Amino acid sequence: MSNDVGHFVSNYLPITETFIYQYLTNHERYEPFVCGTFSENVDLFEFSPREIFMELPRWNPRFWTYGALAKLGVKDIRDTYYPRVLERRDPDIMHAHFGPMGVDLAPYQRDNRKLVTSFYGYDASRFVQQEADAREQYQTLFDQGDLVLVEGPAMAEKVEELGCPRSKIGIQRIAINTSRITPQYPDVDGGIRVLMVGRFVQKKGMPDGIKAFANAFKRNDAELRIVGGPGTYKQKQLQKIARDANIEDSVTFTGFLEYDDYLREVHECDLLLAPSKLADSGDSEGGAPTVLLEAQASGKPVVSTTHADIPYVVEDGETGILVEPGDVTALSEALTSCTADPEKMEEMGRAGVKRMAERHDIGVLAPKLEQRYDELR
Repeated sequence: MSNDVGHFVSNYLPITETFIYQYLTNHERYEPFVCGTFSENVDLFEFSPREIFMELPRWNPRFWTYGALAKLGVKDIRDTYYPRVLERRDPDIMHAHFGPMGVDLAPYQRDNRKLVTSFYGYDASRFVQQEADAREQYQTLFDQGDLVLVEGPAMAEKVEELGCPRSKIGIQRIAINTSRITPQYPDVDGGIRVLMVGRFVQKKGMPDGIKAFANAFKRNDAELRIVGGPGTYKQKQLQKIARDANIEDSVTFTGFLEYDDYLREVHECDLLLAPSKLADSGDSEGGAPTVLLEAQASGKPVVSTTHADIPYVVEDGETGILVEPGDVTALSEALTSCTADPEKMEEMGRAGVKRMAERHDIGVLAPKLEQRYDELR
């Protein structure tokens, strides 16, 4: 019996989906390949074998045939190219990343080809709100699929509410490579450096974070650095919030960064601020932002909210402080409380390093994922 697993994604690979790369590159007993339509950042995430439609040679007739069918709306690439890859590689496990990909792969599930689908956030929130037939599509997936993986118990409840039997749901934590992160504990003698990370979308709570920082730090030795770029908000909108709060000179926008530069920001901050909340559109953090894991692995305390599965990742009072989503006053008080006690900040940082090594390191989680595959066969 072979041990082949195909990981299916739309794009290989957005910077925000490094957790997929961790599993791809850390299989021990399964031979992985990745299949998708588009590619990006392949220089950062080198991996083969890749079966990416847009990487097909332009002389390949399938590129033009499948592309024309998709452009004309006759058949999507996932109805032409993906079945071809499945026929040729015939994996024992199809691992779909994000719910809509699981829907696309459901027709190709077989007794000897199991389907695993990982849900991450928008696919159980915004997608369901915006797509009228999403629940119907998901019901087919839940009927035909073999296993649905989520990041934590809050996400498990969402998927179950969508119609997935509880017996088919498993919790598989987001994985990071802690060996790439050297802890550097907070040093506030020279001032406080607070970090926020994410696209400028409502669920990230950036306006709340800026206002809370302004309320907590009126002095000049505090800096708020914001890594990310436009989404629902433009940078100038967030800059106006900072200007109206008289902290414009204390706020630095870095834009989107390469992964190593982003990790450097995490490494050099004193505290991570992650004011996540439910967006008006229904968009939600699926589990918890990956930056929460990398910040704790870097030895940094976290001020965040009880939104989604964040309490499953951050231990309130031990590795950070959590407040109700959208409560700017509580966020401000948490920042003040945390930074007023440098010894406590270091204690939280050390507890976070330990927690991440035990619960989220890829060396711990990759074998657990392969064990889940084993149990399906």
